[in-house]
Amino acid sequence: MLKPIVVVAALSISISALASTPPALTPQTLSSKLGVGMIVDWAITERGIREFDPLAVKDFQQRGIGHVRIRVAGEPTHQRLVHLQKIVEACQQYHVVPIISYQAGTENEGKIVAWWTTVARYFAQSSPLLGFDILYEPSEKLTHAQLNALYEKAAKAIHKISPQRTIFIAPHVHAQPDSLKWPEQSHAPVLVDWHLFPYGPVAVNGKRGWTTGTPAEKAAIRARINSVLRWQQKSGHSSWVGAWSVGEIDKNMPAAQQIAFATFVACELQKSHLPYAVNKDSKFYDGEEGAWRPEMQLLLEAILKPQCKS
Repeated sequence: MLKPIVVVAALSISISALASTPPALTPQTLSSKLGVGMIVDWAITERGIREFDPLAVKDFQQRGIGHVRIRVAGEPTHQRLVHLQKIVEACQQYHVVPIISYQAGTENEGKIVAWWTTVARYFAQSSPLLGFDILYEPSEKLTHAQLNALYEKAAKAIHKISPQRTIFIAPHVHAQPDSLKWPEQSHAPVLVDWHLFPYGPVAVNGKRGWTTGTPAEKAAIRARINSVLRWQQKSGHSSWVGAWSVGEIDKNMPAAQQIAFATFVACELQKSHLPYAVNKDSKFYDGEEGAWRPEMQLLLEAILKPQCKS
């Protein structure tokens, strides 16, 4: 029989162990950790792979970037997984949240689920903060039912290996989240990925989303953001703006208007407590030189730390 002092000691150790166990990661907790992020090509383009340096992650963190959306395509070969691990470990070292985003290039459900099964096994021991963005661009060839079935199977495969792994799912064209059916039997954080001007305010059907920031243009952007906030409140789920950009296609947009647009959108998203990732790293950061592009400094500052009107 244990002596009382030994029993007390054992209880103390047990209580201490329970106290030191980190709480489960909730969508709200993860969302608060994401902050402002950036889409990176460190694992998808030849140049991005060649130029990647772990110290770039340190530069990102010091600049105020809280997460990176790591685009990746192709088969999950050993070489590609080792390179991804190098990026993920650098993110963990410098306290930047890594999100692996799969650019599938196929509608084949079996291949997509198999891809994520391999990746989930490889990163099974990684920090819970590592997130999996199931599809970088959901194919419009898939019906809503097919896309939901794919997410259900991918989530089941991932969570069978890593029950607490965060996943991100996106509806078609990253809009209308009501079309999504949330994966069942999932106790891990699941967030919806939606976009807002992923390539900058370009003309659609001859109508541009931003010219000089007219009241109507600002109201339209606020309406889009408010629709997401209403969806969050109604559904109880959290969301993430997986991509928005300034002048990605329309490079003739005056610099002053680029900064005005970036400031307005960033302020609206931050006031709404919506984390977002900006498209993309090579626009702002020179991987070969390992330095931020000086000509993009004012625009990047407007995106990261906008001067918002009260």
